Amino acid sequence: MFVSGMDPRLATPFSIMTILISIPFAVMIFAMIATLWRASISFTTPMLFTLAALSSFLIGGVTGIFLGSQAADIYLHDSYFVVAHFHYTLFPLTFMGGFAGIYYWFPKMFGRMLNRTLGILHCVMTFVFFNLTFIPLFFAGFGGAPRRIYFPFGYDFLKPLQHYQVLATYGAILLLIGQLPFVLNFFLSLWRGAPAEVNPWHANTLEWTVPSPPRHGNFEHTPHVVRGPYDYSVPGMAEDWITQDKPVAQTSAAA
Repeated sequence: MFVSGMDPRLATPFSIMTILISIPFAVMIFAMIATLWRASISFTTPMLFTLAALSSFLIGGVTGIFLGSQAADIYLHDSYFVVAHFHYTLFPLTFMGGFAGIYYWFPKMFGRMLNRTLGILHCVMTFVFFNLTFIPLFFAGFGGAPRRIYFPFGYDFLKPLQHYQVLATYGAILLLIGQLPFVLNFFLSLWRGAPAEVNPWHANTLEWTVPSPPRHGNFEHTPHVVRGPYDYSVPGMAEDWITQDKPVAQTSAAA
């Protein structure tokens, strides 16, 4: 809108309304961080992807403030800075968050665990090469490199920025290669993965009280729920977690 030819007096209201988006964004980010604060975190593969997604998404949110400012956006509009910002908001939640979900739910769907070593390799390669792809594009955008042009290096003022493009190209190729451990892990684990425990993640929710994959109808008997799904560190429990259908007295007596 800042470069659409509208009345300049409208630029300030548009800028204010755009930057106001940062308020719910900040609340969401701080809620996620507060959930992790002082928690008994296990660095499983799903958690590693979750942390990678959260840290990357934070970069996307911060760089959006630049594009919400009318003075900065007039310069940065339609540059590679916008491309990098967009991918830092899209990729972490869609792909990294999606991978976290796949690694988490794979045992429940198929009754087998994905290989942890291949999972960590996949996470590290995805996180490192994603940043190698798009961080250089921030600098290219700051240098004035526009997107959507066929041969950018035909312009003399863009030639000093070529090394950013080269880094991003290598990063994109390596990011694609970095997905091969996941493909290998997924299909090998379908047949050769270690059998999944009933509750491999020490989760509280009811779906982890039944075998994996679940039988027809899910539950043999209707479960009796005695607490919420996210009640961790229940008083009287030695463990940080306890499933929703187990009273504390019953669990303590069994121990």
